[in-house]
Amino acid sequence: MEIELHGEGMNPTVSNKPSINPRRVVNDGGAAALANLLAATGYMVQERVLSDLVQAIKSGAPHLIEGERGSGKTALAEALAEACNLPIFYLQGMEGLELEDVLYSWDREGQSQFVRQAIASGMKLADARAQQWGSDYLLFGEALGAFEYAARTGKVPILIVDEVDKLQDRIEDMLLQLFGRGYAHVPRYGDVGEKDPACWPIVVLLSNDIRHDLSAPMRSRCVYTWMDMPSAREEVAILCARVPDASGAAVRWVAKLLDCIRAIPGVQDKPALREGIALLNAFMRDGVRIVDEGVLTSYLCLFAKRRGDRSYLQQSMARIELAVNDPHEEIDGWVDQVLSESKRFVIAA
Repeated sequence: MEIELHGEGMNPTVSNKPSINPRRVVNDGGAAALANLLAATGYMVQERVLSDLVQAIKSGAPHLIEGERGSGKTALAEALAEACNLPIFYLQGMEGLELEDVLYSWDREGQSQFVRQAIASGMKLADARAQQWGSDYLLFGEALGAFEYAARTGKVPILIVDEVDKLQDRIEDMLLQLFGRGYAHVPRYGDVGEKDPACWPIVVLLSNDIRHDLSAPMRSRCVYTWMDMPSAREEVAILCARVPDASGAAVRWVAKLLDCIRAIPGVQDKPALREGIALLNAFMRDGVRIVDEGVLTSYLCLFAKRRGDRSYLQQSMARIELAVNDPHEEIDGWVDQVLSESKRFVIAA
């Protein structure tokens, strides 16, 4: 498998696979075709979320997805990129971001070196200074870089802005202009980006909704989704999809473990689906045949993420072991149903 690297800060794509334009997929095949692509990566999308994603892709508007940790926000954006073999531009929301991180900066050292060499070769100083503001010395931040890539290559990348609720107001203002018109003006250089909305990147803004609220102008530009945590039934379907080689017994163990721990009131940081997938992968990797207190203790680090929770769960191991191994009519039935279905791409609302 050959990997193609497109540029600094961008996730690679597989070079021997064609890139798929998500807008063409939804225009030609509708939501079902998009769900099919996502399912090929192991991502089971909720029906309502799929509908919202289709609207965002068609409109070219940013897709603002809010939800609790572990609800599947980041996994959705990454699954879309993987399914369509598209590069990801990734901007992590945090304090201290600057213009150069989001839009652009200049290679000052390279510019200075060019001017010195140009003058040494006989070029006039004014001409050398004018030519230093060229594309060879313009460095793109993640957000503008995604739009520049779309304009330059004709391909649609994915731009993920993670934890957008951590962005400072001035950074949000930079993104507002870019998302509204598809390009930014760079002084001494000109406009950079893609003016045709049909060719814009797929922009996904992710938020845990725990820091400051996004501005009304930003929200008004977005397609909005609140991503609920998957139900226990949905989790079974997702576990089977994300770990397709998992045995029915292993899926039952993990689903029951998650269900049991979430019912224990003393656990502060309840394990999410992410922890369940990691645990299921570990069980299959290690060929786990039985689950008792000893086995659970050896994998405790995968689903207890706080010191207090670890101590509390260690004291509750007998209860967890019993829950994991006892019959559970609903969970056992869901696992049997999912494993008997040959194709299932969408989780019904």
